[in-house]
Amino acid sequence: MYFTTNGKYKDDLKEYSEQILEKYGVSSESAEREIMCLADSGNTVACKLYADLIYYKKVLRKNFYRDAFELYLKSAGITVNEFGWMCSGNSYPLSFWTIGYYLINYKRESSLLNCETIDIIEEMSLEERFTIALKLAVTTVDHIPAAGAVNLIGRILFEISEDSDLFEKLKDTVINSVCKHDFDSIGIVTVTVDTQKECGLLADQFFLKAAEDGYVYSCNNLAVREAEKIIGMLSDDGTGRSKEEIYSEKKEEIDMSVIDYVCFLKLAADRYEPYAANRLGLFYRTGEIKTSEGSFIFRDYIDHALAKEYFVKATICPDENSGWAFLNLIRYYYNDYSNNIELMNEHMDYIKTLNPKAYDIAIEL
Repeated sequence: MYFTTNGKYKDDLKEYSEQILEKYGVSSESAEREIMCLADSGNTVACKLYADLIYYKKVLRKNFYRDAFELYLKSAGITVNEFGWMCSGNSYPLSFWTIGYYLINYKRESSLLNCETIDIIEEMSLEERFTIALKLAVTTVDHIPAAGAVNLIGRILFEISEDSDLFEKLKDTVINSVCKHDFDSIGIVTVTVDTQKECGLLADQFFLKAAEDGYVYSCNNLAVREAEKIIGMLSDDGTGRSKEEIYSEKKEEIDMSVIDYVCFLKLAADRYEPYAANRLGLFYRTGEIKTSEGSFIFRDYIDHALAKEYFVKATICPDENSGWAFLNLIRYYYNDYSNNIELMNEHMDYIKTLNPKAYDIAIEL
């Protein structure tokens, strides 16, 4: 199984730029219609953009995610049949990454968690999905150093490092596809992976590179990893000491991790990523770092004004996490609403639209 591109996509990119971008802009209705027409003519770049319009529900479809997936395959020059995955080479590399994203997230996470059935993916084992996704992401980076593809490599390596069974099955794939691959173009030097821990450390290299390039989801991944590290350092070490006592002993090391935690969230939050902005707002409001394994409050970081700034920032480019941010604004800054019923109603409407779970809590406040 080998994915490649013959380079024709560069001509397609030029055609898209001249025929659409320079004439109609990026997101006008005219541009969207022209993208569809250009995709029909076989332009791989337009085909990917058409798929994006469907995926993000900018055009009407009964099966958004399935229809988009078919167009991503077309853009990547990929066909799947009884003989396996075939690639013609007439491919736009960014579509390789998107298909890899589907393979990793389908029925597992993100907007693909509850999406309609996609038979091609449904029939694959998790091992097969990870193997192909890793090769697709690496191929993308070979041609276009897209931060999303770099992050996807990190995501795959991290998940493999967390599952002993998956690690044993995919260790050779990791070695051949990543460890023996040349990533000098993005400044990553790979090492041999013999253990799950080494696989996790390799994943961090890709997360860090994607974060440096401003990819917000890598920043979030690293923040979550840092939070887990912090709570892990504060966990009971068998001596019966409290978290406060452990913190006093390890203060310098833990404080450095807290700085990293804030830094990673800030990188994403300052790019208006709602999850990071809301989480950073909560940290500045309460001082709490929380994971499934426990929590701890760092009171020195509490800053109510800064918290409000990030809650507001979490609402600017809205998604379901913005619903929690609006809820936090109402919960922690109620005086802003006490004499402004119009603002209260407006924000409650936003919460209801963005996040029904948050709305159920908001109406009880």
